[in-house]
Amino acid sequence: MGCTKALERTNRLLEIAKEGRAIPSVVAYSRSLLPFLVVLLQERSERVKILDFGGGLGFTYIPVIYGCIEQSIDYHEAKKICELGRHIFKNDPRIHFYTSLPKDLERVDIIHLGSLLQYIDDYKSLINTLTRYEPQYLLFTDLIAGDIPSYVTVQNYYGSKIPYRFFNINEIIEVMASVDFRLIFKSTYIGTYLGKEQEVSQNNFHEEYRLGNTCILLFTRRNR
Repeated sequence: MGCTKALERTNRLLEIAKEGRAIPSVVAYSRSLLPFLVVLLQERSERVKILDFGGGLGFTYIPVIYGCIEQSIDYHEAKKICELGRHIFKNDPRIHFYTSLPKDLERVDIIHLGSLLQYIDDYKSLINTLTRYEPQYLLFTDLIAGDIPSYVTVQNYYGSKIPYRFFNINEIIEVMASVDFRLIFKSTYIGTYLGKEQEVSQNNFHEEYRLGNTCILLFTRRNR
């Protein structure tokens, strides 16, 4: 019985994998893969520098620090909520908060963008600016992209209406290629909405515009 169920599960996974989706649903995570990427870099570098654009109060910093055994990390946050973050981590010299992109950073190893790009008007310009820090890797977590047309809608956020962008995944890949980065990993991201893990709620959208789940994309610099 056990072998039969295992065989059925394997065959089902193979069927799903062969569906040819832009983002494979058989590879899915509900958390950022940043800690794993940091550990891999630590194996060949004395110190890992991370720029987390839109990292808030350090939500991704905590799992990186507590998950990595060798903590040779220099973590930089670029976000407007910096004053509170500085207070929370005032005794930790490894994390720095900036209200704008830091000019004193010559280069970083990893740039992480988590659930952010959909709020950026000129995201192509932002990516071009970020790559000037010469990162080896650029990691998108909870990216609002998939096998859909690119479009802009409005998000109702506690009474405020905010422009909200959905991206065709190939558009993102092409933009990254234009700054000499290539895609090396992609997976489904299982987001949490209204307190539970589920797809992005878009029942009021035409089917061709429904994203389903968001994604994780990892790019590396071509000349590395």
